[in-house]
Amino acid sequence: MFDVDVMMPGLVELVARMEVVNQEVLRVTPVFRALEHFAAALRYVSDKDFYHKSRTSTKITTFWSHSWHGGRWKKILTVVSLYNGPAAVSLAFLTGLLMMVLFSFGALPGINRGWWVSHWEWSCWSTSSGLVVASVVLTCWRSQTRVFLDRICISQNDDRLKSEAILSLAGLLKNSDSMLVLWDPTWTERLWCLFELAAFLKSKTTQKQRLVVRPIFLGPLSIAIYLMLFALALPITIAPMEHADAVVELLVAMSLSFLVVAFPTASTVRSYFRDLDTMKKQLSSISVDSTRSSCCEQNHELPSGGRILCDRKIVKECVKIWFGSEQSFENAVRTEVLDLLNRDLTEKVFSTPWALGVTSPLFLAFMDVSASMAIAPDDQQPFLALLVEGLVLWLCYVPPTKDLMILLVRVGRKRPRSTCLEILKNALVLGAGASPVLVMLLTYGLTRLAEPDHALRRAGIFAGCTMVLVVCNFLLGLGLKALLRRPGW
Repeated sequence: MFDVDVMMPGLVELVARMEVVNQEVLRVTPVFRALEHFAAALRYVSDKDFYHKSRTSTKITTFWSHSWHGGRWKKILTVVSLYNGPAAVSLAFLTGLLMMVLFSFGALPGINRGWWVSHWEWSCWSTSSGLVVASVVLTCWRSQTRVFLDRICISQNDDRLKSEAILSLAGLLKNSDSMLVLWDPTWTERLWCLFELAAFLKSKTTQKQRLVVRPIFLGPLSIAIYLMLFALALPITIAPMEHADAVVELLVAMSLSFLVVAFPTASTVRSYFRDLDTMKKQLSSISVDSTRSSCCEQNHELPSGGRILCDRKIVKECVKIWFGSEQSFENAVRTEVLDLLNRDLTEKVFSTPWALGVTSPLFLAFMDVSASMAIAPDDQQPFLALLVEGLVLWLCYVPPTKDLMILLVRVGRKRPRSTCLEILKNALVLGAGASPVLVMLLTYGLTRLAEPDHALRRAGIFAGCTMVLVVCNFLLGLGLKALLRRPGW
């Protein structure tokens, strides 16, 4: 009933002021509410209303920016891993530590694996209890972080509240402590996603306001690696080894478990870095007119025949007010935003805390084996030596090896022309990435031959060899970084 062109200047002025039109639309919801009923709010694309799950607030802890055109389950698993993952890993680790102490003092029974000495009892408590605790916490943890999720915090049934929330979008971002971008290749193409990023960067007034960018494949990848390492750690602590054939069978089963996850992981990460190359090309030539918007795709008409306001016109006018001109905004996207997204999506995704978290099942296995040695009445050296070796391997070797593997994948990210060559290239990248692991296994095996009667000295030799390998991995990584800086790489 209103003339769209007449309404436009007033609407632009409201959005550009970066204020909340109505305090009722400044709303938050706890993360666990967004994940209820198998994250129904992130799965449904209908007009089902989840407004009752939100409440008014004066501040938003985290504003979620995402594209509804990306993979929904990937997005859900990424949210689960980001908000429930740290608690799951921490509690699993603490539970494993408690189980190790209890077994060492004889408070828990062990199992006879037919190995080492007849009737020797082995601990399996740290690994098995860690798996149970991690699984329960990951699925049931009720994160109280207050977030803004559009499907919950914007009413889908009340047109007035819905309009006021959209007009207050910049104001909502201004009142957010941080912004989480759940990135996928479609995010960069959407008009409102870039508008949200521009509004957040423009409204930042303190260093406490943080921008966090995470790809939506990170959740499935993290969970898959974590469970795969548990699948490797459990046989180490519970598999019977009464004869030499059992050891061979165990190694074959562990290798197959590794390949089941490692091959698709290499393919996924290579595809991710190819997507980043595409994103760079998109943003380097981006314009407001080239982005996609639902209103334009519907030709600005409702099914009933009514007209829809053009989001693109509103965004254009807002960026002119904020940045001086549309050209200045596009230049900011091509430089500052591109550098920011490229840095976050390249350097901060596979961080050291992330690597230590997903590989923590390895140290849980060391806890079990060392606890099994603690019951020896006359010699505590094997118990302490195994703990030292596990800590050195986990804390010192895993982070630089992770960096080297990521660099190897980046070097081999380009896709060949045929599927057969793609499979072969995946295998080559996987083989190159697995080489540091094989070198470490060989080093560990060889150091078993040194100082057979003094476990702590043997652990010291292993630690020294590990430091040498860390330096080698670091130097190789520097070479790969130099290669990636060259044109064409």
